[in-house]
Amino acid sequence: MVDIVKLAEAVASEIGEAGTAEVIFAPELDLKGLREMRIIVVPLGLEMKPIARKSSEDTFIIQVGVLKKCTEDEVVDLINTVVSIGKDFLDKKLEGATCLDVKYNPLYSAEHLRERRQFTGVVELHFKAVSGR
Repeated sequence: MVDIVKLAEAVASEIGEAGTAEVIFAPELDLKGLREMRIIVVPLGLEMKPIARKSSEDTFIIQVGVLKKCTEDEVVDLINTVVSIGKDFLDKKLEGATCLDVKYNPLYSAEHLRERRQFTGVVELHFKAVSGR
């Protein structure tokens, strides 16, 4: 069976080639004074469905958060970064699981932008694998 924590670490490592990404289990970030982009990876969920007597289809849900203090002028580039992260993982195999679904939820938070001048975008990656029980 695929280890969801190792999968999250592999996702962070893949993103880390283009920037800094880290696995955080209980994200609560204060970006005051931070001008650099933060990318956090969270192992969010696991769903298992039986497909045969001794095997199951496992769906591993990994969230990638992109956060940065910004001005409205930077939002388009940050949205493109979030979309690019998702596209880069689609159909990619890591740790024995394949990313078959990408969701942007939210693509960005207008509320965070208004109230905190902070860009917050979330990519939800759904990896699937078949495992024995």
